[in-house]
Amino acid sequence: MKKHKINYDKLKRTAGMNLDQILLPILLVVILSFMSVATSFEFLSFTNIRSMAFQIPELGLFSMAMMLAMMTGGIDLSVISTANFSGVIMALIMTKAVAENSTSGYTFFIVVIAIVVGLVIAMILGLLNGILVGYIKISPVLATLSTMILYEGFSLSITKGKGISGLPNMFLKIGNGSILGIPLPFIIFAIFVVIILIIIQRTPVGKYQVMIGSNAEAVEYSGINVKKTILYTYMLSGLMSGIASVIMISRINSANARFGTSYVLLSVLIAVLGGTNPEGGYVRVGGVILALFTLQILNSGINALGISQFVALTMWGVLLVLIIIYRRFATNLRNKYLRENARNQ
Repeated sequence: MKKHKINYDKLKRTAGMNLDQILLPILLVVILSFMSVATSFEFLSFTNIRSMAFQIPELGLFSMAMMLAMMTGGIDLSVISTANFSGVIMALIMTKAVAENSTSGYTFFIVVIAIVVGLVIAMILGLLNGILVGYIKISPVLATLSTMILYEGFSLSITKGKGISGLPNMFLKIGNGSILGIPLPFIIFAIFVVIILIIIQRTPVGKYQVMIGSNAEAVEYSGINVKKTILYTYMLSGLMSGIASVIMISRINSANARFGTSYVLLSVLIAVLGGTNPEGGYVRVGGVILALFTLQILNSGINALGISQFVALTMWGVLLVLIIIYRRFATNLRNKYLRENARNQ
C-alpha cells in the first residue's frame, strides 16, 4: 500500500486555521446587505456611516483591552469600571480648574494634564489587576470581577451617582472632531491598533503573552518572567481603557460611574468572535477588528429597526454562548485531525 508523504507545513496551517476566518467576512456582508435592504438603503447613508465611525473606537479599544488579557489565558472584567473611574478623575480636574474666562493656552494645559493623569490612573488600576492575577495568583475572573466592583465604588463615592458634565470645548473636539473628514476618534483607534499589532508580533513581550496563554508553566521553566509579563499585560489593558475613556467622555460631554456597562459583554464577544482563544495562546488582531465592524453594524441596524436594546443584549449573550460552544467543537475537531495524521505518518 502506497503511503502519501505528509506536507507538515500545510498540516500546520490547516490545524491552526479557524473556520471564522471564512465565516466572519461572509457574516459581515450578509448583515450589511440585510440591514441595507431593511432600511431602504438609508443604512448606507454618509450620515450613518460617519456616526458608526464615531462609535466604533470606544468599543474597539475596550475589545483590544479584553483581547490582551485573554491572550495570556486571563480576562479583564474591569475595563469599563477602569474607564469610568479614569473619566471621572479627568472630568473633575477639567471642570474644577477651567473657568469660562480661562485662556486657550491655560485650558490646553489643563486638558493635557487631565488626560495624562487619567491615563496614569487607568494604568495603575491595570497594575493592581496584574498584581492580583500575576503575583497573588488569584483567578483572573475573580480578581477583575472584584476590582470591577471596587473601581465602580470609587467612582460612585466621588460622583454620588451623578454625572459630571460641562467639559471644555477644546477637550470635546477629541470625541467629535474630524481630520480631512475622518473622525478623530477613529484615527486614534487606528493608531493604537497598529501599536498593539506591533507589540504582539514584533516585541518579546507580545510573544511571551501568547506563550503564557499556551502554557504558563513551561514558559516559566524556560526562564521568562511570567509574573512581570502578566503585569505588563494588564497595565496595557488599563491604558486601552483609559484611552477609550478619553474618547467616550469627550464625545458625550459627561463622565459617569456607570457608562457603557453593556460594553463588557460586547468586548468579550468581539474578542472571542474575532478568533481570540478564551483559554489563551491564540489571538488575531485582524479578526477582532473584523468582528468589531460586524457587531457595530449589527448593533446600529438593530437601533435603526427600532428593536429594544434589552432584546439586543439577550442576543449578544446567546451569540457568545454559541461561539464558545463552536470554539470547543472546532478545537476538538482539529486535535482529532492532528492525532489521526500523526498516527498515519
